[in-house]
Amino acid sequence: MLIPLHVRSTVRFFKLVCILVILPLLLSSCSNDVDQDDLSAGMKLVLSDSAFAVIKNKRDQALERGLLVKTDNDYVPGFIECNGKRMAVKARLKGDHTDHLKGERWSFRIVSKGNTILNHEKISIQGVHTRSYLNEWVFHELLKQEGLISLQYTFLPFCVGDSLCGIYALESHFDNFLLKRAKRKMGPIMKFDEDDFWDAKKFSGKNKDELYMRNAQIGLYNKKWCKKKSNVPVTKKAIAQLDDFRQGKLPAADVFDLEKWAKFIAVNELMSIDHALRWHNLRFYFNPETEKIEPIGFDCGSWLPKGKELFFTQDNVELFHRQMLQDASYNEMIVQELTRLTTKEYLVSFFDDHQSEIKEMELMMQSENAKYKFWKSSYYNSQKRILGFLDNTYSK
Repeated sequence: MLIPLHVRSTVRFFKLVCILVILPLLLSSCSNDVDQDDLSAGMKLVLSDSAFAVIKNKRDQALERGLLVKTDNDYVPGFIECNGKRMAVKARLKGDHTDHLKGERWSFRIVSKGNTILNHEKISIQGVHTRSYLNEWVFHELLKQEGLISLQYTFLPFCVGDSLCGIYALESHFDNFLLKRAKRKMGPIMKFDEDDFWDAKKFSGKNKDELYMRNAQIGLYNKKWCKKKSNVPVTKKAIAQLDDFRQGKLPAADVFDLEKWAKFIAVNELMSIDHALRWHNLRFYFNPETEKIEPIGFDCGSWLPKGKELFFTQDNVELFHRQMLQDASYNEMIVQELTRLTTKEYLVSFFDDHQSEIKEMELMMQSENAKYKFWKSSYYNSQKRILGFLDNTYSK
């Protein structure tokens, strides 16, 4: 039976509608993107035997050497399974020191292929001990509260295949969504390349750390954005500005958003450690609107030690910060921020706001370490330490 031409045309029209309208809706409803609700079910990294053998061999080499040397060739293919979702990824070991590799908690860098995890295509998974349990989470929450750029940092059950199972920390990477989440205009995200620093053969002598800092390549995280023709000028300006500062050619006020850096210093002082302030741990965002560089919080790793000397007052503070501290107004800003962060009300309000979250995460940490206890008192002791310094130095 012949179908009239006008009927066949109608059928083709409805097929086209299905392709253009209905199919995209079906595909979007089947998204494998992983959100926060999915993570409570846990996540599994699935690797073939051959891929896992490559990972294990790399780990063995790192344990023998005492340091993990990473390259892009270390990635192996695999899958992430989470709450019924499955996405193709590539994965490698991460971390510098072997605390990321010892025992049954190995750290991984995971890059998705077409899907996202908490809106990021690249994440880190690591044992909770590598960032001092809940303290790293507090660090990022404090940064966020202060209007600074922070990473997404959360905890979840995680397995590699059917082994290495436990509670891990998920840390987001440095990408455009990080800026969107912080309500910043898109701009270059930079760092100092640290390959030569870890190789430690290029320079020697008592000033070698300064030489490594001044000679390190300035790397870009969001390269795809930076390489767009319309974004090349702002990227070149950002790199030149950072480079001119470290070479001593530009003063801090011309390069950095000093108010935000003062807040950043104050939060790190409250955490009682300067690990995130080391030049090779610093991450930079160039704001195209202000044309100033802002800090991005990363890798605090604080155990809140007692009696820690204030970082910004040390005579031997590293060159990068020493050049910033030549600006007297910047020093005053830091003191003002420290004074504000050391009021009792500041921490009381913070812990009240996050009480239920902290309790829930503390229970998760105790499944990893039965003796673990989150001590709010450590933060109050840190306030007292800072106040003691301020009273002795500025009340005279």
